[in-house]
Amino acid sequence: MIYLKDAIEYAYKAMVNTDPSQVCYHISSMEEINETQLAELIRKHMGGKTEIVDNSVGASHRLILDGNGYLEEYDMRVFVSYETGVQKVVQYMKRHREDFLKDEDAGAGKWGKFLHNVKVIIKKLIPFAENFICFIPFFMLNNRAVGSEYFNKLDFYLLYVLLFAIVHGQQQALLSGVLAVGGYCFRQMYERTGFEVLLDYNTYVWIAQLFILGMVVGYMRDQLRYIQEENEENVDYLHGKLDDIEDINDSNIRMKQSFEMQVMNQKDSLGKMYEITSRLDAYEPEEVLFYAAEMLSKLMESKDVAIYTVANGDYARLFSSTSKEARKLGSSVKYTSMESMYNEIKERRVYINKTMEEKFPLMASAVYSSDQMQLILMIWGIPWQRMTLAEANRLTVVGALIQDTVVRANRYLDALKEQRYVGETNILDERAFTHLVNAFFQARHKGLTECSMIKVAGVGEYNKQEAAGALSAQIRQTDYLGMLKGNLYVLLSNTDQEGARSVIDRFLQKGYRSELKEVAA
Repeated sequence: MIYLKDAIEYAYKAMVNTDPSQVCYHISSMEEINETQLAELIRKHMGGKTEIVDNSVGASHRLILDGNGYLEEYDMRVFVSYETGVQKVVQYMKRHREDFLKDEDAGAGKWGKFLHNVKVIIKKLIPFAENFICFIPFFMLNNRAVGSEYFNKLDFYLLYVLLFAIVHGQQQALLSGVLAVGGYCFRQMYERTGFEVLLDYNTYVWIAQLFILGMVVGYMRDQLRYIQEENEENVDYLHGKLDDIEDINDSNIRMKQSFEMQVMNQKDSLGKMYEITSRLDAYEPEEVLFYAAEMLSKLMESKDVAIYTVANGDYARLFSSTSKEARKLGSSVKYTSMESMYNEIKERRVYINKTMEEKFPLMASAVYSSDQMQLILMIWGIPWQRMTLAEANRLTVVGALIQDTVVRANRYLDALKEQRYVGETNILDERAFTHLVNAFFQARHKGLTECSMIKVAGVGEYNKQEAAGALSAQIRQTDYLGMLKGNLYVLLSNTDQEGARSVIDRFLQKGYRSELKEVAA
């Protein structure tokens, strides 16, 4: 969270910058607070009988807005802390209590509920009070009109009933009709007895006329009011739909502009993608997997890309990556335990990290060969606004374009280990091993992978098979044994010097002395 004045200042700094380094900045106070802490601050300053209701049961995570991108480029100082900000907001709400708290709300207390009930009763009684009060002048006017030469034919009671039927509807028309009948009978008994008034059929004709007109006009007034309220609801509903349509239109315009830019720039076209991915064919088979990560990084416009090779049914091993962030899962990962990602890629769909889980890549896809998962492509460094279906489709296309080259290279590397070996061992001959070493060290120089070389001492011509069996048990499936200038070497993929020393220790326990070599000798 951030206080309004601080947010305006930070937004202003970004807007007046003529050359920003990013297209999107997240503005936040960079101070974490949870719902319970915030509620306690509100209760502290609100006072009274404010209660906290915890509805967070079952919540597995919370999203925290990271403003480090803004902080790296702009001077950022929070002037209004959470404590001060909550206090200011509470003070404003108290000064404008009528805008935030209704009398019937629980926070209003018993007195507030009592006032609300009184207001409701008074509001309902006002039309009845108006009816009784207005009856008095109409009763007097009707008495004065009796015997008058000019107003004798004018029925003031009828006007009285119609007035309330038009203004308040059928209910008040009924009440005004009852009062008018009472007033009429009371005036008639000035000259006749009540029994004579009841026997006069003119009395009943007048009463029927009064109630028929009053009830019909009142009914029409109620219907018009109902239609008016219904129309207002429909208008509000249509206004909401119009707002939704405007939002959809804005989104469509942005997509249209994006597609126009794609056509103009040609960076997302299939032709452009094929042109870039086809460059992989120019590399040696040993180099393809490394430069596939570099190519994927360029096409997906992300500096954090990793390619994992599927070692067996459960584990995938890191082969190449473009940054330290992309290697955060480590050199080996049990991808089947990453259920949300695995469930998507096993169905050959692109995984999108919609919940922004830290231990998962933002996007991921798999490369298959003969219905077998061969590679897992992971992308970390992309803005959240690009985690869309369009980007998922782009990753699918890119994966399909590099699939043939990568799978072919992967098969070739497997062939190197199984076919181009020395005698009956799994030791690569000098030519094959030289190509492999050059590919790994060139990729390490470009920051695409980590690798180390170990030279094994004392392995003669006749004990290579024995050494291969003993040493193979101490290394991983993605590591390689090979001959260079008559000496036995071990190439450790995705292993730094510290990891290589642990392998040297294991070799020593098996009776083989070895040393770390920075470059092939």
